[in-house]
Amino acid sequence: MRNVFVRGAVSGAAAGLLTSVAAFFFLGPTLSAAIALEGPSDGEGPVSRETQKLLGMPLGFVFAGLALGLLFAVAYRVLPSGADPWQRSLGLAAGGFAALALIPQLRYPANPPGVGDPETIAGRTSGYLLAVALGVVVVSGSYAAVRALRVRGVSAPVRQSAVAGAAGLTVAIGFALLPDNTDPVGAPAVLLWDFRIRSIGLLVLLYAALGAIFAALTLRTQTTAAPDSSAGLRV
Repeated sequence: MRNVFVRGAVSGAAAGLLTSVAAFFFLGPTLSAAIALEGPSDGEGPVSRETQKLLGMPLGFVFAGLALGLLFAVAYRVLPSGADPWQRSLGLAAGGFAALALIPQLRYPANPPGVGDPETIAGRTSGYLLAVALGVVVVSGSYAAVRALRVRGVSAPVRQSAVAGAAGLTVAIGFALLPDNTDPVGAPAVLLWDFRIRSIGLLVLLYAALGAIFAALTLRTQTTAAPDSSAGLRV
């Protein structure tokens, strides 16, 4: 169990660091443009913009990746699967992306700095957490339904179509029930969608890197353990 958590922590931190490097070059210019629209600040804050970009952003991604990696390790250990580590890890990463990133982002897309009324942050946070809960319920429920239908002998086309339809309907109903974000968006449309597309792209990279690195470490662990087991049998 400990080795699984170590692999999760290492994989998550490495994925976060890789994503932070990509964010510096891929998202940095868009962030700078969004910050420039806010106009000059009233004074220099306790942490400069450059320090936030060069130190704050990498640390934020690394710690977020670390936490995500530990959750990934728990799910990898708990969820049953007959697939090999590579398929299992990438499948789990795809499920995590859908539940924790894609579904919430579809309902509440990311906005650049300066967008959003500070007085509504509590309501916006609550709505986003509800969207995350919806994603977790839909993805975990779909996984359980696919396994149950497979055990019952339902063919792959039928079970996959049925589960996909039920998941889409659940997401649509959930989106309709979630509160709307009524804050005005003053940023130009080009900048707004550029920021949103780049943000979701970085999330794709984060989850893909997490799944791939975790799978590689797991395969390496199995390869290292195999000779040791054989040596013990020959003694």
